[in-house]
Amino acid sequence: MVVQDNSAASIYIPELHLETPDGSIAPALHQLLERTTLTFTHTGTNAIAVVARSEDSEDEAAESPLLPAEEVTVTGRNLTGSHLRHLKLDSYAPIDVLAQPELEITGAQTIAELLKFLPAVSGNSTSTSVTNGGNGTATVTLRGLPASNTLVLINGRRIVNNGFGGEAADLNTIPLSAVDRIEVLKDGASAVYGSDAIAGVVNIILRRDFDGLSVNSYYGQAERGDQQTNSYSVTWGAGDDDRHLMFSLADYRQGEIYSRDRALSASADNRARGGTDLRSSASPQGYIALSDGVVTSTENGYDTWTPEDLYNFREYTSALVPSERQSLYVAGNQNLSESVEAYAELMAIRTRSESTMAATPVFTRFDNGDLTISADQIHNPFGEEITDVRKRVLELGPRVQYNSTDTWRLNTGLKGTVEDWQWELTAAAHYTRAKERLSNLINPNRLSTGLKGADVCNADAGCVPVNLLGPSGSIDQAQLDYIRGENRVSGATRMASLTYVANGPLGHNRAGDILAAAGVEIRREAIDFTSTDASGLSLIGGVASGAAQGERLIGEAFGEISVPLIAKSLWLDGAVRYSDYSDFGSTANPKMALRWRPWPSLLLRASYATGFKAPTLVDMNQTGSQSQEFLFDPCTNSNAASLPGCNGRADQARIQYLTEFGGNPDLQPETSDNRSLGIVWTPGDFTGFHASLDLFDIRQNDVIDTNPQYLINQNALNGLFSDRVLRDDKGDITRVVATRLNIGAREVRGVDASMRYQYQSRELGLIRWSINSSHMASYLNQLAPGSPVENLAGTFVDSASGGAGSLPEWKANTGIYWKRGRWEGGYTVHYVDELEESFTLNNESVTRSIHSWSTHDLQLAYGVPLGFRFAIGIDNLLDNAPPFAASAFNDNFDARTYDLAGRYWYTTFSFNM
Repeated sequence: MVVQDNSAASIYIPELHLETPDGSIAPALHQLLERTTLTFTHTGTNAIAVVARSEDSEDEAAESPLLPAEEVTVTGRNLTGSHLRHLKLDSYAPIDVLAQPELEITGAQTIAELLKFLPAVSGNSTSTSVTNGGNGTATVTLRGLPASNTLVLINGRRIVNNGFGGEAADLNTIPLSAVDRIEVLKDGASAVYGSDAIAGVVNIILRRDFDGLSVNSYYGQAERGDQQTNSYSVTWGAGDDDRHLMFSLADYRQGEIYSRDRALSASADNRARGGTDLRSSASPQGYIALSDGVVTSTENGYDTWTPEDLYNFREYTSALVPSERQSLYVAGNQNLSESVEAYAELMAIRTRSESTMAATPVFTRFDNGDLTISADQIHNPFGEEITDVRKRVLELGPRVQYNSTDTWRLNTGLKGTVEDWQWELTAAAHYTRAKERLSNLINPNRLSTGLKGADVCNADAGCVPVNLLGPSGSIDQAQLDYIRGENRVSGATRMASLTYVANGPLGHNRAGDILAAAGVEIRREAIDFTSTDASGLSLIGGVASGAAQGERLIGEAFGEISVPLIAKSLWLDGAVRYSDYSDFGSTANPKMALRWRPWPSLLLRASYATGFKAPTLVDMNQTGSQSQEFLFDPCTNSNAASLPGCNGRADQARIQYLTEFGGNPDLQPETSDNRSLGIVWTPGDFTGFHASLDLFDIRQNDVIDTNPQYLINQNALNGLFSDRVLRDDKGDITRVVATRLNIGAREVRGVDASMRYQYQSRELGLIRWSINSSHMASYLNQLAPGSPVENLAGTFVDSASGGAGSLPEWKANTGIYWKRGRWEGGYTVHYVDELEESFTLNNESVTRSIHSWSTHDLQLAYGVPLGFRFAIGIDNLLDNAPPFAASAFNDNFDARTYDLAGRYWYTTFSFNM
């Protein structure tokens, strides 16, 4: 008999011994179903459907050489992107599934590491590979859209966003050791999940029904002796027919890589590679602009300053941030009756990271405060007022940024069945607190006082004169103690929600069952974000994060339906979600999809949906944010005199500009239209094969942007935004004011393609091959109404300059997995297509290619009797360095897309019982 899956545990079945000769499970299924009215059919590489027997089905099934499947699907389950129960291959959108075998064979130890090389992932995700500008968090960016456009779920439910900016979920707060599988929906899903699901959804399914004991250890190290990484986890679970309890403990520690330890990243001077010299004019000897020229200090006096005196700050910076994470995950359930179950899930995660940056630079003309050095200052030997000094204060030591995050998540609820319907009521409470401390900065107020004469700076006033005009080492301990500053940031995000959803057959027509789902959700979100510079005056060498306090109440109702139009071949699917936000209003988003199966082995699918992304609480409420942004001023070019917004040629040595950011309480949601068209082929006579091809088109309007580079370009080239781009009488930018606005528009088009094949025999064992690729045909971006539309597909523009990062036209991976007896192995190739970048070299715009990049990963494992497993792996087997990017600020390459470590060895040891 066929029963609901949650009722199967209460039914006694006599022990059966089923034969599987030659590795085929077809005889076993025949034996299992021979006295029933049911038979089976292959619906995919690893999926078998049990269906009603027709007159000729028995003969057809007997001829089918079915292979062992990872999963036998008897009844459908809820897939990511829908509350309805579908077979996986009947989904109306492409879904990548990374299950336990794939997770284990990659050797990945974090979710961010695992997702980084997925073909659909591109753009400006964050991770511990991002140092200058990173904060210890990790995000995922599908289709090159910002991380806030990809919704991250745990077990199909929303989670709280990170505590630093509240923009997106932090993947570092989800332990990989507790993960059962990851489903990546590559389609918009606002009609199902609400805000943020414009580019797609990453649904992380945790282990909940694990029985036994699992102990895992991992050690890895780059061949050059750094990035030493350790990971340990213990998972235990036990239960009976009425109850189950499991917990998982994990500890992860990642070592650092310094920029100086790789040839690619060791120097900021890239002229030999065809790039520019990105070394800093703020050097330990100083850049001192006098009335009769520019000089630099030496032990023997003062010499004329030359570009060769620029400072290579990469000698001190970390390229991979050392970090650690500890986690606890507990899940339990208790049957209250034959049809009702109570459950609870608790997760606690602690993360810590520490990044190193070069010592604080001082730009007296462009930093905060009055940093003019008085003519009568005790350390001024020139007898004139000096306004422009650029000094690297090595005496302070490197800047060190400490980040910590503590996250708690509790989900609890009831679920059950009423006849053929399933229902679930969930209450959730999530909390994240994040802290950041950046040390060895300079207090601009104290430095301003210390640069004045004795009438202002004297012992009675508690002032210590500061020597910015001497050689390195001339700033003594008393001066350092006087000017040293430290910036602290503390942010907390909270989310509480109550959700009810039910799904089941709504009725029946001639073509089959009409499936439906409906639900309601009430959610409260809040953020409390403060920093020591909340007044807006950033410490020199740091970033003023400002402050943001706000909360909102969201009420939502949603529904889905799937109507069969022709039995077993044509379905019409629909969904709609209504969302009401207390701070900006309401929105309704529908989705329609059509699935047609003209032959059992072929599925055609098409969908249309609208989506939205609500402005974050930081977007709407932030005040006092400041930073030195890496931007380009067209007024530094030789043709500056002919540009309407330039007052003479600006300083060519500058690459950073003081920029103020701010929230806007009048922001509206970003909106989108998502279209997709796809085909899935699972030939019945070639049962281990599966292929799919899907076209996607995402159109996004009212994009929230704060692009200071756009403001500078429009100011210089057209004389616009003079109230936002502030220049002094020499034409140099003193400040850029960039508040958030709904001004941008995007359209991303492309194709996803995948193939999988699985074969098994007694001689060769199990062999599984797959290829997954994504082609970005176009990425049309318009910064503001009236501005030109740019196609960014195949380009790289660093996020430090306000760009979208790396957007390769092609990104793919392919791999082969083998298992025979106690042996198993995997070989994977990752590929990133070449890119183009543009930058200014010798006052001319230059476009160059960033060459394509591929890595080869290998793992071999052996299972010892009694549950032991040992594996050794090599990532980047050919030691292929990332491609050089002349416009990349961090380490001369895009750390969000590539990996700097080089050849990397690791071993794993596990015990399962």
